[in-house]
Amino acid sequence: MDTNIESNPIDAQLFDAARDCNAETLTLLLDQHPDRLDVRNSPYKWTLLHAAAHAGCLPAVDLLLNRGLDPNVREEGDKTYAMHWAAAAGHADVVKRLIDAGGDVVGSGDDHELEVIGWATCWEGCDDQPHRDVVDLLLEHGAEHHIFSAIAMNHGDEVRHIVARDSSAINRRLSRNENNQTPLHFAVRFNRPEMVAVLLELGADHLAVDGGGQCVASYARTNDVDRAVMERIHAATLAEISSAERGHRSIRAEPMDLVASLALRDWETATRLIADSPAILGGGALHLMAKRSDAESLKWLLDHGADPNTLWMHWDAEVTPLHLASFNCSGEIARILLDAGADPAIHDSRHAGDALNWAEHFGCIENVRLLKTRT
Repeated sequence: MDTNIESNPIDAQLFDAARDCNAETLTLLLDQHPDRLDVRNSPYKWTLLHAAAHAGCLPAVDLLLNRGLDPNVREEGDKTYAMHWAAAAGHADVVKRLIDAGGDVVGSGDDHELEVIGWATCWEGCDDQPHRDVVDLLLEHGAEHHIFSAIAMNHGDEVRHIVARDSSAINRRLSRNENNQTPLHFAVRFNRPEMVAVLLELGADHLAVDGGGQCVASYARTNDVDRAVMERIHAATLAEISSAERGHRSIRAEPMDLVASLALRDWETATRLIADSPAILGGGALHLMAKRSDAESLKWLLDHGADPNTLWMHWDAEVTPLHLASFNCSGEIARILLDAGADPAIHDSRHAGDALNWAEHFGCIENVRLLKTRT
């Protein structure tokens, strides 16, 4: 059945009852309208089972399964089962009920290419606390880790096992929905420094870019998470400087050479790089240090002539360093930039938002208060 619930009040009531965990109302409505069991909503054609599973409503899930809904029916947006959504929300009891009803614990074929175990581990919010009880259930019933779920769980031995079994896993990409991040990008984004080290040990490319051309460092929100990557880049920087000296030529410097030198507090090398290649000051170093909340490096760059109002492409928008200070909720970084002349009225190129809009969107209370006093 392909019904638009906006035009059918009974269908709307059914979905409300499933989402609100009102099993009594759901039972009553289905008793009165048994032909609506297979109703789908718009625009992604969720079933009632998807809605109840996502809400973590075990009584409603049990009711719908007992009435004959297939645990392995897919919605049409992300091509997922109800189990994907229960796993993503950490509802272990619902996941168990779906498994008992014959649910597929692997769930390959979803649009994000993460499988159920990835939905339990790889979303924002899981970086601090993956849904371990859900993962344990899935593994007990036949699911297996892929490299991204193993990274999210901080399981170095499992990552090594996966790569030993299939060496191409080290270069696997997340889907286009996640900008085709590599495992190394993902480990940095999820703040897993131990996994960063393991991946480099196994041959991950520290210079890899994602589908939007963003380097690994673009995903770092602290200075420590990608230190091993910075060390690799800095070693190449020092080798280039040595080569330039032997060849009596200028240093061929890139912005990431400067970022790595600053992250590792090699001020002497950083000074030499901008002396030979002043243009690298405008190559995103100030933006990355703002995002990493690296106040010391930020001040160094500003003292050496970096423009606090430079626009730089970060993911899908040209932004200022002040936008990224709002993204990372760093009042200290915002204050440093504002004192250096950062203009809080500049809009990003995609969302037409200024730094205050970003701070409000990301719930950065300190940044909101500060920016309101400067606008």
